[in-house]
Amino acid sequence: MDLGLKDKVAIVTGGSQGIGKGIIKVLKEENVNVINFDIKEPSYDVDYFKVDVSKKEQVIKGIDYVISKYGRIDILVNNAGIESYGAVHEVEEDEWDRIINVNVKGVFLMSKYTIPYMLKQGKGVIINIASVQSFAVQRRVAAYGTSKHAVLGLTRSIAVDYAPTIRCVAVCPGSIRTPLLEWAAEKEVGKDHVEDKIREWGEMHPMKRVGRPEEIGYLVAFLASDLASFINGECVTIDGGLRALIPLSSPKIETK
Repeated sequence: MDLGLKDKVAIVTGGSQGIGKGIIKVLKEENVNVINFDIKEPSYDVDYFKVDVSKKEQVIKGIDYVISKYGRIDILVNNAGIESYGAVHEVEEDEWDRIINVNVKGVFLMSKYTIPYMLKQGKGVIINIASVQSFAVQRRVAAYGTSKHAVLGLTRSIAVDYAPTIRCVAVCPGSIRTPLLEWAAEKEVGKDHVEDKIREWGEMHPMKRVGRPEEIGYLVAFLASDLASFINGECVTIDGGLRALIPLSSPKIETK
């Protein structure tokens, strides 16, 4: 299906690996001009500009680069995100600030300095990568869970304030096979048992597996297209049915 995205200009933050890399792969297949904003240089071919999304000056410099080279920004995908573990009493203030600055302030800054160009163009789409943990959280993810809840509030605010010129949508993935997921598995069970842990997490999803970064990319490409022109201010969940499942054992009922 032709999504009508050919020659559009998209910025994807945190695109050097994981979900961001999967999103860029799909957008490039749709012939989108993609620019990757990341602090880490990518290991694959993509237009890249080094940006720490939590730093105003770097964000402005990156957006200026895109405008000077392409003349417009049609799609912004706020994907950059970091995670750490800790309940409220365990999280140091500096660590709290680090998580919130990247996961929330980064979305704010990227949107703040992109929106004026989209308004001038008369059209634009902002897609924020949130999480199933925007709705419910694991234990000991106080900063990360808070940040992903905040992304939904920011998504709705942008959607309401700038419609119909700009649409803003959030995507809420479940467990996706990324370096971040592998890090989490290693932290929990050690390096030798990462695959076993990821299979265990996959079994928690009704689809009996974790997702692939490209699957998030397919959803993002659709949401960025005019086929999704009436979707605004929503969080589209892509989690293999995880949120649909009540994690309790069912009573055994004899059938005759």
